[in-house]
Amino acid sequence: MIEELIGIVPVFATYYLVALGHGFFEKSGVLNLAIDGLFVLGATIAFALAAYTLNPWIGVIGSSIVCSLFGVFIAYVATKLPVSHGALGLSLMFLGYGLSLVVGIPVSNYVYAKALNPSTYTVPATDTVLVVLLASSILIGVVLHYVLDRTKLGAMIKASGEDPHVAEALGVDVVRTRVIAGVIGYALIGLGSAYFTLVWRSGWDPKIYLLGHGWIAFAISLAAGRQPILTMLTASLFAGLVRHQYVVQVALGLSTEIAKMLPFIVALASMTLFYVTPFKRKMASPKSLGKPYYREERTV
Repeated sequence: MIEELIGIVPVFATYYLVALGHGFFEKSGVLNLAIDGLFVLGATIAFALAAYTLNPWIGVIGSSIVCSLFGVFIAYVATKLPVSHGALGLSLMFLGYGLSLVVGIPVSNYVYAKALNPSTYTVPATDTVLVVLLASSILIGVVLHYVLDRTKLGAMIKASGEDPHVAEALGVDVVRTRVIAGVIGYALIGLGSAYFTLVWRSGWDPKIYLLGHGWIAFAISLAAGRQPILTMLTASLFAGLVRHQYVVQVALGLSTEIAKMLPFIVALASMTLFYVTPFKRKMASPKSLGKPYYREERTV
């Protein structure tokens, strides 16, 4: 039982941190459809830096920094300019896919040419490391829950997501608040994506953009109403499903293709259940989520 729990930690930490960052950012009212592309880019940046420096923690830090810069860009452009959040997010998603191949393929060739063993540039998956990884991920979730519910910054973020015009009338700098949410949210997305290549998969694959793990994290966050504590539960459920999808395949007699689709089928089901149950009302999305913000329309 303990070995099984330890084994699921890399999957849980990846999904939980990415979903946590996504939910925190969207609380500010910015629709985050770039998540999967920037997840892939963050995972690739982590792989590249770790492989070149032979230090996985440089990869982890570098991925968080690069992703947080994208978070700043998304928050600023989506708030300062009257652009479609959806168009901006999807454009950056495909940009992330492309950049990941531009960066990742040369590094993959370098790793192959140097015959580098993954153990030289990935995080050692010892029991101690995985326990620390689990504890730190849960601690981050608890801290973000406290920030959202008990601090001035959390109130400003939620106010910006509900009605940015009212928030500004009350003295909130909506642009700065959303930029802060973008920095924090995407730093966590970068952290989770780094764990994907350096802890969970221990390597990089050119087909990473086809895996859709960022969208699974999107569903995990949505099914939990973007609440940090509930996201722990949904992330645990999806982590268990992904880790044991082939066990489920054998048990149910499914084909390999159907087994690979299971996480996405469950993701669709979980989002549907969220919208047809009382959870939709109790944990509703921010009212201004995805809506362009025109400062000249503010009222006092």
